Amino acid sequence: MTAAALLTAAGLPLLALLLLRGRLVAVTVRGYSMSPTLMPGDRVLMLRGRRRLASGRMAVVVAPHPEHGWRPPAGDTPTSWYVKHVVAVAGEPVPDWAHRCAGPRVPVGMLVLLGERPGSSDSKQWGYCPEDKVIGTVLVRLRAAERSEAPAGRP
Repeated sequence: MTAAALLTAAGLPLLALLLLRGRLVAVTVRGYSMSPTLMPGDRVLMLRGRRRLASGRMAVVVAPHPEHGWRPPAGDTPTSWYVKHVVAVAGEPVPDWAHRCAGPRVPVGMLVLLGERPGSSDSKQWGYCPEDKVIGTVLVRLRAAERSEAPAGRP
């Protein structure tokens, strides 16, 4: 048996277990904030939890409150999720463009997030994202939506 076949055979039961336990979730992208990498209608496979958080990965996070950012008032229930690039994790340098993120290094329990479109709602507007707002990390795009150009100026 080849190494690839052995890995595939060994990985299938684990994949099935993760799917059954709800750890793997298919998420449909809405909006253009991650275009051109992800477009509206794309489906991504997300692994619930924070174990795979690292710079360079994409994370699914609770959308910030329109007035209070990632620290909403007590009793406010989040209604949507965002997909963003993780740019920096605890201990890493804060990027120069992240003016709302205080300090030279990312504090423990915080992340710096960035969308791909200039008008994306991310750490440029809301500062650090607490790790407890992370729903999971994106593993792979499952299905690409039919491609069309984003409307001009659309974040």
